[in-house]
Amino acid sequence: MKWYYADAGRQVGPVEEAQLDELLRTGVIRDDTLVWREGMANWQPHASVRGPAKPQPIPAAAVPISAETRFCSECGRPYPVTELVTIGTATVCAQCKPLFMQRMREGGQAIGARRYAGFWIRFVAVVIDAILLGIVGFVIGMPLRLAMGVGSMNVGNSAAALPMIMGALGLSLAINFVVAGLYQIYFLSTRGATIGKMALGLKVIRADGGPLSVGLATGRYFAYLLDSYFTLTIGFIIAGFDSEKRSLHDRICDTRVIYSK
Repeated sequence: MKWYYADAGRQVGPVEEAQLDELLRTGVIRDDTLVWREGMANWQPHASVRGPAKPQPIPAAAVPISAETRFCSECGRPYPVTELVTIGTATVCAQCKPLFMQRMREGGQAIGARRYAGFWIRFVAVVIDAILLGIVGFVIGMPLRLAMGVGSMNVGNSAAALPMIMGALGLSLAINFVVAGLYQIYFLSTRGATIGKMALGLKVIRADGGPLSVGLATGRYFAYLLDSYFTLTIGFIIAGFDSEKRSLHDRICDTRVIYSK
């Protein structure tokens, strides 16, 4: 049986009977919400047509002994199960529920579906991060190179200057490696995204929707280096052909890059 219901002055539907019950259970539909189906002369309050909503008793066996923690599908923050609402395949906290329901009412993405970030938008995020890291690496490395006397070398004595130049180059590479690692690990484990990804509305999550730990963020950085230097960037190109837009380092660490909103 197909039902329609009114929300903020708009008609929503059709929905099946089971879907209507789920919407009633989650609070999207209330007793005073106007509903209609084929055969009814006018829209009527839900309670008048199908009876008032009945509170769902919780069996004693269903009460958890210890507070289980799960992650909100929207913001990725951990919450006790009792503070989350399951809507379709999504598990949403109270703070994210209004925006989530608004997207559902407006006919947006399917309930609980993730929007995976594709190759090109991730490429732009990498470029933004590279520019930021280049500036930081230059600022940090310049005093060290000057201290080593690279800027004051006699160009005519190139043979004597070569070891110093190679040493300065190695130092620069080491500095860039450490700075980039700390940058990736800090932002992915604390913010869920680097500055480049945050600027484009992206974030990195685990397969279950949870945030990355420091250990996982560290492993992902080294897997990222594998993509960069040992696969000739083929590991990045894989994202363009994967159903979940995963690069090789995402596959290795079982992570996903999604749109945060």
